[in-house]
Amino acid sequence: MNYWRLRGSFEKAKVAFLYGADAVYCGTPKLSLRSRSEVTEDDLVKTVEYAHSISKKVYVAINIFAWDETYEEIKEQAKMLNDLKVDGIIVSDGGVVDVIKQYAPDCEIHISTQANTVSYHTCDFWHKNGAKRVILGRELNKKQIQEIMEHKPKDLSIEMFVHGALCFGYSGRCFLSEFLANRSRKFGGLCANVSLGF
Repeated sequence: MNYWRLRGSFEKAKVAFLYGADAVYCGTPKLSLRSRSEVTEDDLVKTVEYAHSISKKVYVAINIFAWDETYEEIKEQAKMLNDLKVDGIIVSDGGVVDVIKQYAPDCEIHISTQANTVSYHTCDFWHKNGAKRVILGRELNKKQIQEIMEHKPKDLSIEMFVHGALCFGYSGRCFLSEFLANRSRKFGGLCANVSLGF
């Protein structure tokens, strides 16, 4: 499968599909770790409708680590995504998984790389809690991935990054960006992608 991460607009999604993408991933400006995303609600609606009209897929991230005061907005977003019939909602936080199960029951739950899943035991946990796909932590080596693939639940789909930012520390737990640049990846998606060279 050829997936493209969408940082932009409906027009950019159309270009991704034109060049062979089977699916696009996008985040909402407030509830994903893509806070600089330009994808508006209107763009999201048009993207999903267009993608489905050409048998393509759209996955939407609600992958923040949510504070209690954020849950009402998450519920509203989940209901909207359920009505849109997005192909999957990408989640990091266990509390948000519970909300998706209740308010977006027709959408698949995909566990974000930000949840830092690095074992088949954790894959099994997420599967038991409704996940159809787990996007593995980026710190795994080939041997560890093979171990997960051999022991994961049979009907659980696995996805992994093969390139991109490798933050200092585990996925979704970076405090270095906040310390050095006052930009937090943990909440709000403003990671400065700080890296240390040795």
